[in-house]
Amino acid sequence: MMLEINNISKKYRKGSEEFTALDNVSFNFDEGDFIVVNGPSGAGKSTLLYTIGGLIHPDSGDILFKGRNIYNLDAKEKDDYKKKNIGFMFQQFHLMPYLTVTENIKLACHEISYLADIKDYMDKCSLTDLKNKFPSELSVGEKQRTAFIRAIISKPDLLLADEPTGNLDPVNSAVLMSLVEDYHKSGGTVLLVSHDTIASQFSNKRVTIEKGRIELF
Repeated sequence: MMLEINNISKKYRKGSEEFTALDNVSFNFDEGDFIVVNGPSGAGKSTLLYTIGGLIHPDSGDILFKGRNIYNLDAKEKDDYKKKNIGFMFQQFHLMPYLTVTENIKLACHEISYLADIKDYMDKCSLTDLKNKFPSELSVGEKQRTAFIRAIISKPDLLLADEPTGNLDPVNSAVLMSLVEDYHKSGGTVLLVSHDTIASQFSNKRVTIEKGRIELF
């Protein structure tokens, strides 16, 4: 079992109001799965993704990655978990505006050996001619393809993608999803939050979140 999510709960407070993002959520997935998470806005989808990625600490419950509770790791171990095992891809890209396409990708290369793969990925993603461009000079699709390479350049075990096609037109959505599918076919595991129906065509499992609770399909 690659990942075990056991009784995860997370609440947020705003003034006197309390909002339950995750309510005693449990499910497991195996290496090589492609899971799409659906649900309405505010249902807890992104919170689930960020707790798995080690970005948000749950109020209770455990997340075990290959048998180890990621929230029992010390600071260095947790940082290594995020760097070496997890690739993040976000709807808003989070590219560094003062760095070029190549430099943004290099940020995720925690080992020198991965630098040699950058050219191949840029060729595959039709970004070679844009390698020295800054994010402000890119189209939305080009930004997301850059973010995709950055997410998988270090060959992570698990790709976490939060609405990666949310800002893309149908053509660019199809291009991006074909790249994600290539990563999956090469042995990667995918957990993808999306409202886009095209994403579900690639999944072997589907999770629906409603008011912090989940259903598995």
